[in-house]
Amino acid sequence: MNEFEEKVKKFISRHELIQKGSSILVGVSGGPDSLALLYFLKKHIEYYDISISVAHMDHMLRGKQSYEELLYVKSICQEWNIPFESIQVNVYEKSKEKYGSTEAIARELRYDFFQSVMEKNNIPNLALGHHGDDQIETILMRLTRGSELKATAGIQVKRPFASGTIIRPFLCVTKAEIEDYIRRNNLKPVYDHTNQLDIYTRNRFRNHVLPFLKSENKNVHIHFQQFSEQMLEDEKFLMDLAKETYNKVINKECNGDLSVNLIELKKAPFPLQRRCIQLILNYLYKSKLPKDLTSIHIESILEMVDKNKPSGRIDLPQKLKVYRSYDFCIFTYREQTKEPYFYKWYKGESIDLPNGRQLVFKEGIVPNTYGPDIFILDNKTKFPLYVRTRKNGDRIRIKGVGTKKIKSLFIDLKIPKQDRDKWPIVTDQDDNILWVPGLKKSIYEASDLKKGSTTFLQYE
Repeated sequence: MNEFEEKVKKFISRHELIQKGSSILVGVSGGPDSLALLYFLKKHIEYYDISISVAHMDHMLRGKQSYEELLYVKSICQEWNIPFESIQVNVYEKSKEKYGSTEAIARELRYDFFQSVMEKNNIPNLALGHHGDDQIETILMRLTRGSELKATAGIQVKRPFASGTIIRPFLCVTKAEIEDYIRRNNLKPVYDHTNQLDIYTRNRFRNHVLPFLKSENKNVHIHFQQFSEQMLEDEKFLMDLAKETYNKVINKECNGDLSVNLIELKKAPFPLQRRCIQLILNYLYKSKLPKDLTSIHIESILEMVDKNKPSGRIDLPQKLKVYRSYDFCIFTYREQTKEPYFYKWYKGESIDLPNGRQLVFKEGIVPNTYGPDIFILDNKTKFPLYVRTRKNGDRIRIKGVGTKKIKSLFIDLKIPKQDRDKWPIVTDQDDNILWVPGLKKSIYEASDLKKGSTTFLQYE
Protein backbone atom coordinates (compact mmCIF):
# COMPACT_ATOMS: atom_id res chain seq x y z
CA MET A 1 0.00 0.00 0.00
CA ASN A 2 1.32 3.47 -0.85
CA GLU A 3 2.11 6.15 1.72
CA PHE A 4 -0.92 8.30 0.83
CA GLU A 5 -3.44 5.53 1.39
CA GLU A 6 -1.73 4.40 4.57
CA LYS A 7 -1.92 7.92 5.98
CA VAL A 8 -5.62 8.24 5.12
CA LYS A 9 -6.47 4.81 6.57
CA LYS A 10 -4.76 5.67 9.85
CA PHE A 11 -6.68 8.95 9.97
CA ILE A 12 -9.97 7.15 9.32
CA SER A 13 -9.18 4.63 12.04
CA ARG A 14 -8.13 7.24 14.62
CA HIS A 15 -11.34 9.23 14.15
CA GLU A 16 -13.60 6.20 13.59
CA LEU A 17 -14.92 7.70 10.38
CA ILE A 18 -16.05 4.49 8.69
CA GLN A 19 -17.93 1.62 10.28
CA LYS A 20 -17.77 -1.70 8.50
CA GLY A 21 -20.93 -2.51 6.61
CA SER A 22 -22.07 1.11 6.36
CA SER A 23 -23.39 3.03 3.34
CA ILE A 24 -21.65 6.20 2.19
CA LEU A 25 -22.78 8.95 -0.16
CA VAL A 26 -19.82 10.71 -1.77
CA GLY A 27 -20.22 14.31 -2.90
CA VAL A 28 -18.32 14.43 -6.21
CA SER A 29 -17.82 17.57 -8.29
CA GLY A 30 -15.41 15.89 -10.69
CA GLY A 31 -12.46 17.90 -9.40
CA PRO A 32 -9.25 16.26 -8.12
CA ASP A 33 -10.21 16.19 -4.42
CA SER A 34 -13.62 14.53 -4.74
CA LEU A 35 -12.51 12.23 -7.56
CA ALA A 36 -9.52 11.03 -5.51
CA LEU A 37 -11.82 10.41 -2.53
CA LEU A 38 -14.24 8.42 -4.67
CA TYR A 39 -11.38 6.36 -6.11
CA PHE A 40 -9.95 5.69 -2.63
CA LEU A 41 -13.30 4.52 -1.25
CA LYS A 42 -14.04 2.38 -4.35
CA LYS A 43 -10.64 0.75 -4.02
CA HIS A 44 -11.32 -0.09 -0.35
CA ILE A 45 -14.93 -1.22 -0.63
CA GLU A 46 -14.08 -4.76 0.41
CA TYR A 47 -11.60 -3.65 3.09
CA TYR A 48 -14.27 -1.55 4.83
CA ASP A 49 -17.21 -3.69 3.69
CA ILE A 50 -19.07 -0.58 2.54
CA SER A 51 -21.46 0.42 -0.21
CA ILE A 52 -20.95 3.77 -1.93
CA SER A 53 -23.00 6.02 -4.16
CA VAL A 54 -22.41 9.47 -5.67
CA ALA A 55 -24.28 12.77 -5.65
CA HIS A 56 -23.40 15.62 -8.01
CA MET A 57 -24.95 19.08 -8.27
CA ASP A 58 -24.59 21.28 -11.34
CA HIS A 59 -24.77 24.89 -10.11
CA MET A 60 -25.31 26.12 -13.69
CA LEU A 61 -22.86 28.98 -13.15
CA ARG A 62 -20.57 28.02 -16.04
CA GLY A 63 -23.16 27.00 -18.63
CA LYS A 64 -22.21 24.14 -20.94
CA GLN A 65 -18.93 23.46 -19.11
CA SER A 66 -20.59 22.66 -15.78
CA TYR A 67 -23.19 20.44 -17.48
CA GLU A 68 -20.41 18.52 -19.24
CA GLU A 69 -18.83 17.97 -15.80
CA LEU A 70 -22.11 16.44 -14.62
CA LEU A 71 -22.06 14.06 -17.59
CA TYR A 72 -18.40 13.26 -16.94
CA VAL A 73 -18.99 12.29 -13.30
CA LYS A 74 -21.99 10.23 -14.40
CA SER A 75 -19.83 8.37 -16.94
CA ILE A 76 -17.19 7.58 -14.30
CA CYS A 77 -19.87 6.18 -11.99
CA GLN A 78 -21.23 4.04 -14.83
CA GLU A 79 -17.71 2.76 -15.58
CA TRP A 80 -17.06 1.96 -11.93
CA ASN A 81 -20.58 0.60 -11.37
CA ILE A 82 -21.45 3.15 -8.68
CA PRO A 83 -25.03 4.48 -8.20
CA PHE A 84 -25.26 8.12 -9.28
CA GLU A 85 -27.72 10.94 -8.63
CA SER A 86 -27.53 14.50 -9.91
CA ILE A 87 -29.47 17.74 -10.00
CA GLN A 88 -29.21 21.02 -11.88
CA VAL A 89 -29.93 24.20 -9.91
CA ASN A 90 -29.65 27.72 -11.26
CA VAL A 91 -27.75 29.20 -8.31
CA TYR A 92 -27.60 32.65 -9.90
CA GLU A 93 -31.40 32.83 -10.08
CA LYS A 94 -31.73 31.42 -6.54
CA SER A 95 -29.33 34.08 -5.25
CA LYS A 96 -31.88 36.73 -6.22
CA GLU A 97 -34.35 35.15 -3.80
CA LYS A 98 -31.97 34.51 -0.91
CA TYR A 99 -29.69 36.65 1.23
CA GLY A 100 -25.96 35.91 0.97
CA SER A 101 -23.09 35.49 -1.45
CA THR A 102 -23.36 33.22 -4.48
CA GLU A 103 -20.79 30.92 -2.85
CA ALA A 104 -22.79 30.62 0.38
CA ILE A 105 -26.08 30.03 -1.43
CA ALA A 106 -24.50 27.40 -3.70
CA ARG A 107 -23.18 25.60 -0.62
CA GLU A 108 -26.57 25.71 1.11
CA LEU A 109 -28.36 24.31 -1.94
CA ARG A 110 -25.71 21.64 -2.43
CA TYR A 111 -26.06 20.41 1.14
CA ASP A 112 -29.85 20.44 0.82
CA PHE A 113 -29.48 18.15 -2.20
CA PHE A 114 -27.08 15.83 -0.35
CA GLN A 115 -29.55 15.61 2.53
CA SER A 116 -32.44 14.73 0.22
CA VAL A 117 -30.44 11.91 -1.41
CA MET A 118 -29.35 10.54 1.97
CA GLU A 119 -32.90 10.53 3.32
CA LYS A 120 -34.42 9.04 0.16
CA ASN A 121 -31.91 6.18 0.05
CA ASN A 122 -31.44 5.76 3.82
CA ILE A 123 -27.71 6.55 3.65
CA PRO A 124 -26.26 7.59 7.03
CA ASN A 125 -22.88 8.98 5.91
CA LEU A 126 -21.81 11.77 3.58
CA ALA A 127 -18.11 11.78 2.58
CA LEU A 128 -16.57 15.02 1.32
CA GLY A 129 -13.13 15.67 -0.13
CA HIS A 130 -11.92 18.56 2.04
CA HIS A 131 -8.18 18.35 2.64
CA GLY A 132 -5.50 19.90 4.84
CA ASP A 133 -5.09 23.02 2.70
CA ASP A 134 -8.84 23.64 2.92
CA GLN A 135 -8.51 23.43 6.69
CA ILE A 136 -5.81 26.10 6.79
CA GLU A 137 -7.80 28.40 4.51
CA THR A 138 -10.99 27.97 6.54
CA ILE A 139 -9.37 28.65 9.92
CA LEU A 140 -7.58 31.75 8.62
CA MET A 141 -10.71 33.07 6.90
CA ARG A 142 -12.84 32.64 10.01
CA LEU A 143 -10.25 34.19 12.29
CA THR A 144 -9.95 37.12 9.91
CA ARG A 145 -13.72 37.56 9.68
CA GLY A 146 -14.16 37.24 13.46
CA SER A 147 -16.35 34.14 13.66
CA GLU A 148 -17.68 32.71 16.92
CA LEU A 149 -15.28 30.46 18.82
CA LYS A 150 -16.31 27.02 17.62
CA ALA A 151 -16.22 28.15 13.99
CA THR A 152 -12.60 29.29 14.31
CA ALA A 153 -11.65 25.65 14.89
CA GLY A 154 -12.28 25.15 11.19
CA ILE A 155 -13.64 22.11 9.38
CA GLN A 156 -14.71 19.23 11.59
CA VAL A 157 -13.43 15.75 10.75
CA LYS A 158 -16.84 14.34 11.64
CA ARG A 159 -20.07 16.11 12.48
CA PRO A 160 -23.80 15.41 12.61
CA PHE A 161 -25.67 16.14 9.40
CA ALA A 162 -29.33 15.53 8.57
CA SER A 163 -30.07 12.19 10.27
CA GLY A 164 -26.50 10.98 9.80
CA THR A 165 -22.90 12.15 9.71
CA ILE A 166 -20.49 14.06 7.48
CA ILE A 167 -17.01 12.54 7.31
CA ARG A 168 -13.86 14.07 5.81
CA PRO A 169 -11.14 11.41 5.41
CA PHE A 170 -8.73 13.67 3.49
CA LEU A 171 -8.14 16.37 6.13
CA CYS A 172 -4.84 14.69 6.93
CA VAL A 173 -3.37 15.24 3.42
CA THR A 174 -2.48 18.27 1.32
CA LYS A 175 -3.65 19.38 -2.08
CA ALA A 176 -0.22 18.48 -3.51
CA GLU A 177 -0.48 14.94 -2.10
CA ILE A 178 -3.91 14.54 -3.69
CA GLU A 179 -2.61 15.76 -7.05
CA ASP A 180 0.23 13.23 -6.82
CA TYR A 181 -2.28 10.47 -5.95
CA ILE A 182 -4.36 11.47 -8.99
CA ARG A 183 -1.33 11.26 -11.32
CA ARG A 184 -0.11 7.91 -10.01
CA ASN A 185 -3.53 6.34 -10.50
CA ASN A 186 -4.09 7.87 -13.96
CA LEU A 187 -7.23 9.67 -12.91
CA LYS A 188 -8.52 12.51 -15.08
CA PRO A 189 -10.29 15.12 -12.97
CA VAL A 190 -11.90 18.28 -14.31
CA TYR A 191 -10.59 21.66 -13.21
CA ASP A 192 -12.73 24.70 -12.48
CA HIS A 193 -10.79 27.77 -13.63
CA THR A 194 -12.77 29.99 -11.20
CA ASN A 195 -10.90 28.30 -8.34
CA GLN A 196 -7.89 30.43 -9.28
CA LEU A 197 -9.67 33.78 -9.54
CA ASP A 198 -8.96 36.29 -6.77
CA ILE A 199 -12.54 37.55 -6.82
CA TYR A 200 -13.34 34.89 -4.19
CA THR A 201 -12.08 35.27 -0.62
CA ARG A 202 -10.96 31.64 -0.31
CA ASN A 203 -8.94 31.90 -3.51
CA ARG A 204 -7.07 34.94 -2.23
CA PHE A 205 -6.00 32.98 0.86
CA ARG A 206 -5.16 29.98 -1.34
CA ASN A 207 -3.13 31.94 -3.87
CA HIS A 208 -1.31 34.37 -1.58
CA VAL A 209 -1.27 33.21 2.06
CA LEU A 210 -0.86 29.44 1.78
CA PRO A 211 2.31 29.53 -0.35
CA PHE A 212 3.99 31.67 2.31
CA LEU A 213 2.95 29.35 5.17
CA LYS A 214 4.11 26.29 3.27
CA SER A 215 7.45 27.94 2.56
CA GLU A 216 7.87 28.40 6.31
CA ASN A 217 6.83 24.83 7.15
CA LYS A 218 5.80 22.22 4.60
CA ASN A 219 3.89 20.33 7.33
CA VAL A 220 1.88 23.36 8.41
CA HIS A 221 -1.38 21.53 7.55
CA ILE A 222 -0.64 18.97 10.28
CA HIS A 223 -0.34 21.68 12.90
CA PHE A 224 -3.53 23.39 11.77
CA GLN A 225 -5.37 20.06 11.94
CA GLN A 226 -4.03 19.44 15.45
CA PHE A 227 -5.11 22.96 16.42
CA SER A 228 -8.59 22.28 15.04
CA GLU A 229 -9.02 19.01 16.93
CA GLN A 230 -7.69 20.42 20.21
CA MET A 231 -9.92 23.51 19.89
CA LEU A 232 -13.00 21.36 19.33
CA GLU A 233 -12.16 19.12 22.30
CA ASP A 234 -11.64 22.15 24.58
CA GLU A 235 -14.75 23.82 23.22
CA LYS A 236 -16.91 20.77 23.92
CA PHE A 237 -15.66 20.62 27.52
CA LEU A 238 -16.30 24.32 28.11
CA MET A 239 -19.67 24.22 26.38
CA ASP A 240 -20.81 21.42 28.70
CA LEU A 241 -19.92 23.66 31.65
CA ALA A 242 -21.59 26.63 29.98
CA LYS A 243 -24.85 24.68 29.66
CA GLU A 244 -24.95 24.41 33.46
CA THR A 245 -24.55 28.20 33.71
CA TYR A 246 -27.18 28.69 31.00
CA ASN A 247 -29.75 26.68 32.97
CA LYS A 248 -29.11 28.83 36.06
CA VAL A 249 -29.36 32.26 34.44
CA ILE A 250 -32.00 31.91 31.69
CA ASN A 251 -35.74 32.44 31.92
CA LYS A 252 -37.82 31.69 28.83
CA GLU A 253 -40.64 34.18 28.55
CA CYS A 254 -44.10 33.23 27.29
CA ASN A 255 -43.64 35.41 24.19
CA GLY A 256 -40.44 33.63 23.14
CA ASP A 257 -38.00 36.16 24.60
CA LEU A 258 -35.06 35.08 26.74
CA SER A 259 -34.33 36.90 29.98
CA VAL A 260 -30.83 36.64 31.50
CA ASN A 261 -30.15 37.12 35.21
CA LEU A 262 -26.94 39.18 35.10
CA ILE A 263 -26.16 38.73 38.80
CA GLU A 264 -25.95 34.97 38.30
CA LEU A 265 -24.21 35.27 34.93
CA LYS A 266 -21.42 37.41 36.41
CA LYS A 267 -20.69 34.72 39.00
CA ALA A 268 -19.47 32.44 36.19
CA PRO A 269 -15.89 32.65 34.85
CA PHE A 270 -15.63 34.90 31.81
CA PRO A 271 -15.07 32.04 29.29
CA LEU A 272 -18.36 30.50 30.44
CA GLN A 273 -20.14 33.85 30.19
CA ARG A 274 -19.05 34.15 26.57
CA ARG A 275 -20.21 30.64 25.73
CA CYS A 276 -23.48 31.18 27.55
CA ILE A 277 -24.14 34.10 25.19
CA GLN A 278 -23.32 31.78 22.28
CA LEU A 279 -25.86 29.23 23.56
CA ILE A 280 -28.50 31.96 23.76
CA LEU A 281 -27.78 32.99 20.15
CA ASN A 282 -27.81 29.36 19.00
CA TYR A 283 -31.24 28.95 20.57
CA LEU A 284 -32.74 32.13 19.17
CA TYR A 285 -31.24 31.71 15.71
CA LYS A 286 -32.27 28.04 15.77
CA SER A 287 -28.62 26.89 15.46
CA LYS A 288 -28.22 28.65 12.10
CA LEU A 289 -26.12 31.69 12.99
CA PRO A 290 -26.14 34.51 10.42
CA LYS A 291 -22.95 34.96 8.41
CA ASP A 292 -22.75 38.59 9.52
CA LEU A 293 -22.86 37.67 13.22
CA THR A 294 -19.27 37.94 14.46
CA SER A 295 -17.31 37.71 17.68
CA ILE A 296 -17.54 41.52 17.86
CA HIS A 297 -21.28 41.21 18.53
CA ILE A 298 -20.68 38.76 21.38
CA GLU A 299 -17.99 40.97 22.89
CA SER A 300 -20.34 43.98 22.65
CA ILE A 301 -22.99 42.09 24.61
CA LEU A 302 -20.47 41.09 27.27
CA GLU A 303 -19.21 44.66 27.48
CA MET A 304 -22.77 45.92 28.02
CA VAL A 305 -23.29 43.25 30.71
CA ASP A 306 -20.09 44.27 32.48
CA LYS A 307 -20.76 48.02 32.49
CA ASN A 308 -22.18 49.75 35.55
CA LYS A 309 -24.80 51.53 33.42
CA PRO A 310 -28.27 50.20 34.24
CA SER A 311 -29.52 50.21 30.64
CA GLY A 312 -28.39 49.69 27.06
CA ARG A 313 -29.34 48.23 23.70
CA ILE A 314 -27.52 46.26 20.99
CA ASP A 315 -28.96 45.40 17.56
CA LEU A 316 -27.90 42.04 16.13
CA PRO A 317 -28.42 40.58 12.63
CA GLN A 318 -31.91 39.52 11.52
CA LYS A 319 -33.60 42.05 13.83
CA LEU A 320 -32.61 40.33 17.08
CA LYS A 321 -32.18 42.90 19.85
CA VAL A 322 -30.56 42.81 23.28
CA TYR A 323 -31.81 45.17 26.00
CA ARG A 324 -30.12 45.66 29.33
CA SER A 325 -32.11 46.91 32.29
CA TYR A 326 -30.51 46.77 35.71
CA ASP A 327 -29.78 43.14 36.57
CA PHE A 328 -31.41 41.62 33.49
CA CYS A 329 -30.81 41.35 29.76
CA ILE A 330 -33.67 40.63 27.37
CA PHE A 331 -33.03 38.95 24.01
CA THR A 332 -36.01 39.57 21.73
CA TYR A 333 -37.17 39.90 18.13
CA ARG A 334 -39.97 42.25 19.21
CA GLU A 335 -39.70 45.99 18.88
CA GLN A 336 -40.24 47.70 22.21
CA THR A 337 -43.33 49.85 21.72
CA LYS A 338 -44.75 52.64 23.87
CA GLU A 339 -48.36 52.41 22.71
CA PRO A 340 -50.60 53.28 25.67
CA TYR A 341 -53.70 51.27 26.52
CA PHE A 342 -56.86 51.92 28.54
CA TYR A 343 -59.45 49.35 29.65
CA LYS A 344 -62.64 49.54 31.65
CA TRP A 345 -62.73 46.75 34.22
CA TYR A 346 -66.26 45.66 35.14
CA LYS A 347 -67.12 43.60 38.18
CA GLY A 348 -66.71 39.87 37.60
CA GLU A 349 -64.63 40.29 34.44
CA SER A 350 -60.99 39.54 33.63
CA ILE A 351 -58.61 41.70 31.59
CA ASP A 352 -56.08 40.23 29.14
CA LEU A 353 -52.98 42.43 29.15
CA PRO A 354 -50.53 43.11 26.28
CA ASN A 355 -47.69 41.59 28.35
CA GLY A 356 -49.38 38.18 28.20
CA ARG A 357 -50.70 38.25 31.78
CA GLN A 358 -54.22 38.68 33.20
CA LEU A 359 -56.04 40.73 35.80
CA VAL A 360 -58.78 38.58 37.33
CA PHE A 361 -61.78 39.51 39.52
CA LYS A 362 -62.30 36.88 42.22
CA GLU A 363 -64.64 36.10 45.08
CA GLY A 364 -63.56 33.55 47.63
CA ILE A 365 -60.93 32.82 50.24
CA VAL A 366 -57.73 34.81 49.90
CA PRO A 367 -54.58 32.65 50.16
CA ASN A 368 -52.98 32.63 53.63
CA THR A 369 -49.89 34.32 52.27
CA TYR A 370 -50.31 36.89 49.57
CA GLY A 371 -48.28 39.76 48.23
CA PRO A 372 -48.54 42.51 45.63
CA ASP A 373 -50.15 40.10 43.10
CA ILE A 374 -53.42 40.33 45.08
CA PHE A 375 -55.47 43.45 45.94
CA ILE A 376 -58.30 43.17 48.50
CA LEU A 377 -61.31 45.27 47.54
CA ASP A 378 -62.90 47.74 49.91
CA ASN A 379 -66.71 47.86 50.18
CA LYS A 380 -66.58 51.46 48.96
CA THR A 381 -64.81 50.55 45.73
CA LYS A 382 -67.06 51.23 42.77
CA PHE A 383 -66.89 49.54 39.38
CA PRO A 384 -65.91 49.91 36.68
CA LEU A 385 -62.27 50.32 37.58
CA TYR A 386 -59.74 51.43 34.96
CA VAL A 387 -56.57 49.72 33.80
CA ARG A 388 -54.09 51.85 31.89
CA THR A 389 -50.46 52.54 31.22
CA ARG A 390 -48.59 55.12 33.28
CA LYS A 391 -48.84 58.87 32.75
CA ASN A 392 -46.42 61.67 33.57
CA GLY A 393 -46.79 62.69 37.19
CA ASP A 394 -48.52 59.48 38.33
CA ARG A 395 -48.33 59.00 42.10
CA ILE A 396 -49.49 56.23 44.41
CA ARG A 397 -50.43 56.76 48.09
CA ILE A 398 -48.73 54.09 50.18
CA LYS A 399 -49.55 53.36 53.81
CA GLY A 400 -46.82 54.67 56.14
CA VAL A 401 -44.94 56.29 53.27
CA GLY A 402 -47.14 58.95 51.76
CA THR A 403 -47.20 59.50 48.02
CA LYS A 404 -44.58 58.08 45.70
CA LYS A 405 -44.01 58.73 42.02
CA ILE A 406 -44.67 55.70 39.84
CA LYS A 407 -41.43 56.55 37.99
CA SER A 408 -39.49 56.31 41.29
CA LEU A 409 -41.28 53.07 42.15
CA PHE A 410 -40.13 51.49 38.87
CA ILE A 411 -36.57 52.68 39.43
CA ASP A 412 -36.44 51.46 43.04
CA LEU A 413 -37.77 48.03 42.04
CA LYS A 414 -35.45 47.87 39.01
CA ILE A 415 -38.21 47.35 36.47
CA PRO A 416 -36.66 47.15 32.98
CA LYS A 417 -37.19 50.32 30.94
CA GLN A 418 -38.85 48.44 28.12
CA ASP A 419 -41.47 47.10 30.59
CA ARG A 420 -42.40 50.36 32.32
CA ASP A 421 -44.57 51.79 29.54
CA LYS A 422 -46.54 48.52 29.35
CA TRP A 423 -46.98 47.94 33.08
CA PRO A 424 -50.66 48.00 34.18
CA ILE A 425 -51.88 50.70 36.55
CA VAL A 426 -55.27 50.08 38.22
CA THR A 427 -57.24 53.20 39.19
CA ASP A 428 -60.69 54.07 40.50
CA GLN A 429 -63.18 56.33 38.75
CA ASP A 430 -61.46 59.43 40.15
CA ASP A 431 -58.09 58.29 38.72
CA ASN A 432 -56.70 57.45 42.17
CA ILE A 433 -54.10 54.73 41.74
CA LEU A 434 -55.31 51.70 43.70
CA TRP A 435 -52.69 49.20 42.73
CA VAL A 436 -49.61 48.63 40.57
CA PRO A 437 -50.09 44.87 40.03
CA GLY A 438 -47.21 42.74 41.15
CA LEU A 439 -45.36 45.74 42.64
CA LYS A 440 -47.20 47.93 45.13
CA LYS A 441 -50.64 48.45 46.72
CA SER A 442 -52.13 51.74 47.86
CA ILE A 443 -53.85 52.84 51.06
CA TYR A 444 -57.18 52.14 49.29
CA GLU A 445 -56.82 48.38 49.84
CA ALA A 446 -59.13 46.91 52.51
CA SER A 447 -57.14 46.69 55.72
CA ASP A 448 -59.02 43.80 57.37
CA LEU A 449 -60.02 40.52 55.78
CA LYS A 450 -63.57 39.44 56.47
CA LYS A 451 -64.26 35.91 57.51
CA GLY A 452 -65.48 33.69 54.71
CA SER A 453 -65.85 35.08 51.21
CA THR A 454 -63.81 38.10 50.15
CA THR A 455 -63.73 40.07 46.90
CA PHE A 456 -60.24 40.59 45.52
CA LEU A 457 -58.27 41.20 42.33
CA GLN A 458 -55.40 38.98 41.22
CA TYR A 459 -52.52 39.51 38.78
CA GLU A 460 -51.85 36.20 37.03
